[in-house]
Amino acid sequence: MTSPAKKTGFYGWTLLPILCLVYSLPIGFAFYGPPVIYQFMQKELHWQRGEINLGYTIIGMLLGLGALIIPWLINRFGPRNTLIIGAIITTISTIMMAICGQIYPVYLLLCVFTGLGISFGTVVPVQTLVLLWFNVRRALAMGLVLGGGAIGGFIYPQIVSNCIIYFGGDWRVGWYVIALACFIGAIIAVLAVKNRPEELGQYPDGISPEALKETARQAKQKTVRTYRSPINWKLREALKTRSLWSIIFGTSFIFFLWQTVLTQTPAHLSDRGFSPSDPVLFLQPAFVYGLILAFSIVGRLSVSFLGELIETRFFMAISGACLITGGLLFWIASRDNLWAAYSYPLLVGFGFGATYVSFPLILGNYFGTESFHNISGIANPIGSVIQFTAPFLAGKLYDLNGNYNVALIIACSVALIGSLVILFCRPPKRPDTAAI
Repeated sequence: MTSPAKKTGFYGWTLLPILCLVYSLPIGFAFYGPPVIYQFMQKELHWQRGEINLGYTIIGMLLGLGALIIPWLINRFGPRNTLIIGAIITTISTIMMAICGQIYPVYLLLCVFTGLGISFGTVVPVQTLVLLWFNVRRALAMGLVLGGGAIGGFIYPQIVSNCIIYFGGDWRVGWYVIALACFIGAIIAVLAVKNRPEELGQYPDGISPEALKETARQAKQKTVRTYRSPINWKLREALKTRSLWSIIFGTSFIFFLWQTVLTQTPAHLSDRGFSPSDPVLFLQPAFVYGLILAFSIVGRLSVSFLGELIETRFFMAISGACLITGGLLFWIASRDNLWAAYSYPLLVGFGFGATYVSFPLILGNYFGTESFHNISGIANPIGSVIQFTAPFLAGKLYDLNGNYNVALIIACSVALIGSLVILFCRPPKRPDTAAI
């Protein structure tokens, strides 16, 4: 039996679409938008792919390195205000990018602030909010919220691209569009996001403490068949486990291939006969680029609905295999091989989506809900440094070789190692000193 904490209804279900939107705006515009803008910047500024992709590598690395500060921000100001701070930083930095981003050192510096803003305003605070509001239906809630990034990634880069084309190919317009979207996200967070159910006199999942133990028992018997840590691990104890390092490096290696394929898609397809101004929407690089993120919804929702039944490490290993297969199809995708050009987004998108939702779940399941944001403060920076070397490395190898052959061989090999590491990653053994 379950009992709602309040007759007015559990606010967590209202909060989910709000978090989905607040998360999707900076991720869809500020994080997935730049690779589309880069085509137009390169045309005017004559930068090489390695040079311009170094900026994206910086954005990505700061997205993860920001997690070093996020636990302090969340503990001091709460996840809601952390989201707002991030949105404001991103808004200001992207406005400045439109004004003076053509100066290369300034461009790189602004990428630092853009990455920090996205970090503070998206992943860890949003995941923390989901974990605080949901326990029994955690996988479903996490997948639905993070699915906003996939929806935004499909729609928003195309909006950015079309706005730039409408204004005669002026790349600065793209950065202004991103700034406006992030500002709107900040306003929504101010008005509608709540840190904890206790602020409204409610409880996680809308279940009262009296009913929680019975609900958890029933859920474990009937629905939740995956491992859940009975304790919240201390950070210093978690760092001593092989499981945590396997999760960090295995996931990072899988995402290394993801970053290679995703960030190079607009430029690669332009090389292979696609055009940003093609009258046929399906033959525009931005459409295929968005298609990758649209297909990631399938992977995210698969974890949402099956994540309580199948151990997360199996999902992640299968996802890595899908990414590798999609990377090989990316290799041969062209205007003459449309079957490959429209097949690799399905596999790569599914693989990323499932892995992306699985990562916070496996951390929360293996080490405890209350420990999540502290462990993320270590896991995300390390992971970002590894995976976000991929855009710069792929661009640089293209400049040296005139193709992505070497970059893809490296990325697929790294992803294979990561998939195997995750496959054999079992829950950590419980230490006597781990409980908080």
